[in-house]
Parts: sequence; structure tokens; C-alpha cells
Amino acid sequence: MSDIANELGLSTTTVSFVINNKAEEMGISEDTVKKVNALIKKKGYKPNNAARVLRTGKSNTLALIVEDIGNSFFGNVSKIIEMVANKNGYKVFFSSTECDNQIAKSLISVMKQSSVDGFIITATIGLDEEILRLKKEEIPFVLIDRIIPGIETDSVTIDNFSGGYQLTDHLISQGYKKIALVTITNGMSQMEDRRLGYKKAIEEAKIEERVLEVPIIDNTNKDQLEIISKYLYDNKDIDAIFFATNYLGILGIEAIKENRLQIGKDIAMVSFDDHDLFRLMNPTITVAAQPLEQIGSRAIAILLKKLKKGYTVIPPINEVLAPEIIIRESTPTVKHK
Repeated sequence: MSDIANELGLSTTTVSFVINNKAEEMGISEDTVKKVNALIKKKGYKPNNAARVLRTGKSNTLALIVEDIGNSFFGNVSKIIEMVANKNGYKVFFSSTECDNQIAKSLISVMKQSSVDGFIITATIGLDEEILRLKKEEIPFVLIDRIIPGIETDSVTIDNFSGGYQLTDHLISQGYKKIALVTITNGMSQMEDRRLGYKKAIEEAKIEERVLEVPIIDNTNKDQLEIISKYLYDNKDIDAIFFATNYLGILGIEAIKENRLQIGKDIAMVSFDDHDLFRLMNPTITVAAQPLEQIGSRAIAILLKKLKKGYTVIPPINEVLAPEIIIRESTPTVKHK
């Protein structure tokens, strides 16, 4: 910084503000910023992150730990988080837990050793101690997609109960009476709430509850497909099916075809979470779409606010966003004979 300051006739403080993305905040002109950045590029200057952490206690890095970065939901949310983080001078480390609690614990430990400034996490079952430890150590973090019941934290979630209820109620209003829910067995809050929403609508309509729980740990997609396909084969009277996640919905489409059924004709279908495939299929699939941009932008906004003002200064922020029910061709009105 001294070399750059001397060459440009500036103070090292000015150069430091530019490097640390505080130029606008400190009233440094755009022309000065351009000159500093041009010289940094020309000289090949690279900040020493280890030295920066020792000097400031900040690494300008964030950890994003999600269930599956390859899933369209988490991938799109992650993209938004990364974009906003970069604009605010932070780099993001991405990682996936695959719903494995030991992997989640290990990732949090590794990221803490790497001195990340904060976390955005989709929690696994059994992560309570690590979350409580982050709170105790006053490391800023935000939970997304799901919460851990009984632990007060910053979070951005969806009204999963309402989404589950509305999708089921829509099927009932269209005349379907034998509605199955296909969900997973991980027991996380968002899945439980979707199931409770389904259950309430079923109870109000006084029709039979039908639930298939598909294991996700130590099971391949092929195993899950076989389970769903067999369920449909053994329960030929089902007239509508509700998939609790988009990846189950995609497997469900294949299972329905394996049973030589036609969506929208032989069986109605809805899914929680939208997906490009659901929009492009024939027929298109009715969904409860999650506001991906809002989830990502609100999560990173909360984390940046805590990083700037102090983790303990601001009380926990819990935002619950509404899903959008998008009615498509997979749920036509039942034609009574």
C-alpha cells in the first residue's frame, strides 16, 4: 500500500480505503479509485489474506453451506447470495452437506478455521450444538430454507405450511379425493410444515390421508424411483399426487410414466418448488414456487447488516416469505361421469 500511495501521491489510508471497498463511504473520488485499481492491476498486487485477518480480524469471506449446490433451488439462491456478497467486497465459499450431519459439522469447523466472517446455512438434523456454539462465539450466521425448533436465530424461510395447504386444497377444489403426498424422511422443519399443511386440507375435506416417505440417506435416485414407482403400482386408485420437493417431483414424473399413466388425464400432479422442467413439460406442472431471489437477497442482507453493526446489537431477524401457487395444466377439473 505504501508503494502504491507513493507512486500516486496519495496517503496509505486512502489506498487502504479503496482496497477495502470503503471509498464511497469515505468520500474518495471515482477518479482516485480508478487510478488505485489500475496500478494494483499493473503491479499484480494481491492482498495477503492471512495478514489482513491478523490486522483487522476480518477475512472478507463468507461460508455458504447448503444441502445440495447442484439442486436448482439451492443453486439459484446461491447465485444471488454470491452476487450481492461480491458487490459488498466479500467472497463466498460454497459447500454441500447432502443432508449428512457429520459433513455439516465438519464444514462448519473447517470454515471457522479459515476465519470466515459469517455463515449462511441450511441446517441438517442434529446440528443443534454447532448452531448454539456459533451463537455463543458471536459468529454471525443466517439459517435459510429451514429452522431448528427451539433455537432462536436469524433466518429466512418460506411459509411451507401455507404452501402445502394451498396445493392440497387446490387439488380438492378440482374434484380429487384420493390424494397422496410423497415426501422425504429427513424430519426437517420445512418438510414437516408441508406435510402438516397437506394434512390440514385433507382433514377439512374429510378424505383419507395417504403419505409415502422416501428415504434420502444412503439411497440413490434409482432406489427412490423404484420406491415411488412401486407405490403407484400398489395404489392404482390414487387420482392426484403431491410431491414435497422438486427433485421428488422429477422422479415422480418418471415413475408415473413407468406405470403408463398420463399426467393430467389419469393422475393429477403438483409439486412444492418450481423447476424449468415443470414449465416446459407437456402438460405443465402446478407448483408452489419459492421466491428464490427474495430468499437469497434477504439472507445476505441480514448477514451483512449483522457484520456491519455487530451480531449482538441487533435482535434475531426472522423473515417468513410466501410461496406463489402457480396453477398449470397438470391439475384439470375432474370430469364426473
